[in-house]
Amino acid sequence: MWKIWKVWVMICVLLLGACSSDGGSKKESALDMAGGNSSEAKMENAKSSGEGDAGNAEKSDKKQTIRDQRKVIYNADLRITVEKLQNTMETVRKMVEDKGGYIVESNASTGEEGYQDGMMTARVPMEGFRPFLKEVKDLSEGAPHESVRGEDVTEEYVDLSSRLKAKQQVRDRLESFMNEAERTEDLLKISSDLAQVQEEIEQIEGRLYFLKNQSDFSTVTIQFEVKNLKAENLQTEDLNTWKKTKMLFMETVNFFVSAVSFIIVALFGLAPLWIVLLPVGFWIWRRKKGQKKKPESPTSMS
Repeated sequence: MWKIWKVWVMICVLLLGACSSDGGSKKESALDMAGGNSSEAKMENAKSSGEGDAGNAEKSDKKQTIRDQRKVIYNADLRITVEKLQNTMETVRKMVEDKGGYIVESNASTGEEGYQDGMMTARVPMEGFRPFLKEVKDLSEGAPHESVRGEDVTEEYVDLSSRLKAKQQVRDRLESFMNEAERTEDLLKISSDLAQVQEEIEQIEGRLYFLKNQSDFSTVTIQFEVKNLKAENLQTEDLNTWKKTKMLFMETVNFFVSAVSFIIVALFGLAPLWIVLLPVGFWIWRRKKGQKKKPESPTSMS
């Protein structure tokens, strides 16, 4: 009886141990599944966050590139008043050369009554643009007129630079394909594509050079006006006494000649009218004169 009891006890112990091991394995598998899911979620989050960080980094790099390669084209118009045109234009020419710039156009003209004006177009390096404007305005005898316009071409410049790099990479690949090509048809096709890509590269390089030159050197157009030159000439002309005397004398002579001419024309041109009016006037005059000399009657005297 005791032996049978021992057997049942051992069977129960074995069954309990098997149940506990199955439960532990299930718990471990459940934990492993949970841990796997969490790790995958972490990897997904890390991947998405990494992609977001990469996109943000690319955007920040592009913004930084735009800030570093800032390209602005400036154009300015100035109008100043001076006393001596040629001296002032020569001074401005020296100022342009000192700033490292150059003259594009320059002309001066003299109009009626000695009126003078001039125009000059200069290209000045960007770093000396503002100081140059101030120095030119300081040369004006009156209030100068200033107009400044700016055009930001940074985005276009950056885009063209990126396109140029891509086209250059395509050109390099086409050149490598050409070196490896064996058939004539392939060589002709690659050569045609290579010529087209090279033409596009030259166009982009030309546009980049233009934008760089226009942004590195600002354009300044200056209008020069001579101060009170026309008024001074008129004042000098008004003081010409001898000329004014001759003019007044000739006007007086012309007036008398015109008056005498009018009298002669009236006398001879209206002669038929005088023939009628003179006898009538003479008769009226005699009648009035006779009435004044007529003696008074005796009745009126008494």
